[in-house]
Amino acid sequence: MNAKIVYDNIRDRKLLNLIDSKFPIFIEYIDINTKEGKKEAFRVKSHWAARANPFVEITEEDKVIKVFYSDAKGDNAIYQLINFLNESKV
Repeated sequence: MNAKIVYDNIRDRKLLNLIDSKFPIFIEYIDINTKEGKKEAFRVKSHWAARANPFVEITEEDKVIKVFYSDAKGDNAIYQLINFLNESKV
């Protein structure tokens, strides 16, 4: 299982350190504040019409199996990813 995570806040990046050590998942971090990250983040997020960060796309064998959005209600994609991984017992 692989995940692409687009983030723009160092606080979100620190939350992701919890995932690294706990679950067997390969994570590609995309920092939207870098020149290379902006280009890749736009490519990933535009496919899903996503605007807010963080944004998570989970793939398995090159097929997208789950996408998590952050939204105005306060739902954070990082917490949604952690809940998903806990429930799926990866």
